[in-house]
Amino acid sequence: MAAKHQIFLAIGSNIVPRKHSILKALVAIKQSFPDHFDVSSVYLTDPFLQIAQPAYYNCCVGFSADCSPQDLLAFCGTLETSLGRKRNGQKWQSRPIDIDIVLFGSLIINQPDLTVPHYDLDNRDFFIKPLLELKSDLVHPTSNKGLQQLLDQIPLEKKTHPQRLFKPTI
Repeated sequence: MAAKHQIFLAIGSNIVPRKHSILKALVAIKQSFPDHFDVSSVYLTDPFLQIAQPAYYNCCVGFSADCSPQDLLAFCGTLETSLGRKRNGQKWQSRPIDIDIVLFGSLIINQPDLTVPHYDLDNRDFFIKPLLELKSDLVHPTSNKGLQQLLDQIPLEKKTHPQRLFKPTI
């Protein structure tokens, strides 16, 4: 049996119905990965880099699983598609759902289709704030800095000002 990893995903939506899309994603993730499943509060955030688009709902989930990173990536892509995500190759588009693998245990992965920890975790308060809610002592595997320290160092122009909306009950 493969070793279990503590995994953290970030989930976001900025196309109505944002709350519905987030909740459907959470239910599907918990059904597939129930071991030590936990979900952060959902936050309302400004678009990253002040891009002209609607505000986001964001949250994070944590769980333990013995799947491979590639299998998890495939699961996330299938779930996004089932919830209406259509990829057109353009970055920073509004989306009904976005699911990112943020941390996969202490693994460091640099592949063409997958980078873990998330390539821009250091600059994403909408990832870090919910992650800290789930586990306050998380450490970035490549820099060995605590996430609270990273949160405190995010430049003003990259802040999305997360505001807690509600705690899902899944």
